[in-house]
Amino acid sequence: MTFGQSWRTFVRALKLSYDHIGKVMLTNFVWFCVGFGPMLAFSYLPFLQNDVFFYLSIILSFITMGGAIAFVHYRMNRVILGEDTSFKDLWEGFKLFWLRGSGLLFLGVLAVFILVFNIMFSQNYPAVVFTILSGIWIWGIIFWIAMHQFVFPFLVNQDIGVFLTLKRAALIVLDNPLPSLVLLVLSAAIVVLCLILAAPILIFVASFLALLQNCFYHELMVKYTEVKEDDTIDAEGEDEE
Repeated sequence: MTFGQSWRTFVRALKLSYDHIGKVMLTNFVWFCVGFGPMLAFSYLPFLQNDVFFYLSIILSFITMGGAIAFVHYRMNRVILGEDTSFKDLWEGFKLFWLRGSGLLFLGVLAVFILVFNIMFSQNYPAVVFTILSGIWIWGIIFWIAMHQFVFPFLVNQDIGVFLTLKRAALIVLDNPLPSLVLLVLSAAIVVLCLILAAPILIFVASFLALLQNCFYHELMVKYTEVKEDDTIDAEGEDEE
């Protein structure tokens, strides 16, 4: 997948978001309310503002946000595939993937914390070996984030387990470094812009990122489908001989 193909995939995601703007905005709003629900309850309901519910809200947030990210990807993927989709698909996506989505989110956040801790630890020591390790940890964070752009697309498209999802997401990044880097840069630019403007977080960002990541997933998976079909044809030809 070349840079030009990557850019065309980005443009396709933009067009899809424009053509289905109502679904994009509604899905994003539900994602925001469900995903941040426990933290919003803690922040705005005085009778819940205590230490117990604070820690409970953090735990619950992994469940609600993991399920919310999953149902956004589930619905936006149906949009990409041209399938009929309705509001009930959000609940369907949540039911199907909330547990695995929560596990993937927890492992993703945990790994980032570990890598950041390793960087901070290494920088406290002037030895060359720790400087090298700092560079390795930084590349580790970049790779981990790039990999997680494909985690939920693999989950909702292939309906597989947590560790197999992580494995396949890692392999697709290693096998496709250029489009993975382009997607990472585009996603980072979108997130930064949305954080600056604030409002797009509520109305746009999660749905569009889901559209973008699933569009890249489908484009990248084409070559693996073609290879599988070629292998099948070759095997059939050998059987006939």
